[in-house]
Amino acid sequence: MLERELLAGLNHATTPVSRPNPLVVLWRWRYEAGAAGAAVALAYAVAVATGPALIAIAAVLVMVALWPPARSEVWGRIRCVVTAHRIRVGFVEAYVVSRRGKIPAILWCAPAPFGERVWVWCRAGITVADIERGRERIAGACWAADVVVCPHPRTPHRVMLEVVRRPRAWDPDPYERASARGSP
Repeated sequence: MLERELLAGLNHATTPVSRPNPLVVLWRWRYEAGAAGAAVALAYAVAVATGPALIAIAAVLVMVALWPPARSEVWGRIRCVVTAHRIRVGFVEAYVVSRRGKIPAILWCAPAPFGERVWVWCRAGITVADIERGRERIAGACWAADVVVCPHPRTPHRVMLEVVRRPRAWDPDPYERASARGSP
């Protein structure tokens, strides 16, 4: 039994983290690619019709900048995009990977009063205990005070990570409000 555990540990330590294929890279960077496409479309629209369109675009930008709920929502979504990227880095650094070197898939990220909630799909070979062991490294990669790992009550392959940036706003009962906010 001890030999089997040693061999499993050696196999785990020597398995390289696999590089994602181009489609996975495009999926992970979809928000940035969409923003770049929108910037190009916006520049084209301004160049073609510098008139009412320019006024409408300026009005939307001013509304987002000056209206606190809109500004808060935009900033929360930006934080979610950055957090998703940082969690992937944390998974690699904490070596939360399957035997084939694949990291867990991020299903959804939503802003929360304390930081962000991130729903993760564990691939075959990755358990909640693996993520628990890497909590500190994941928190460091996310620039967070803490990362709380909450296994789903019915499905063990779905895990919710709470990235706690403001510890005083954190509430230890996540699934009650998460279902109201839109859990995947």
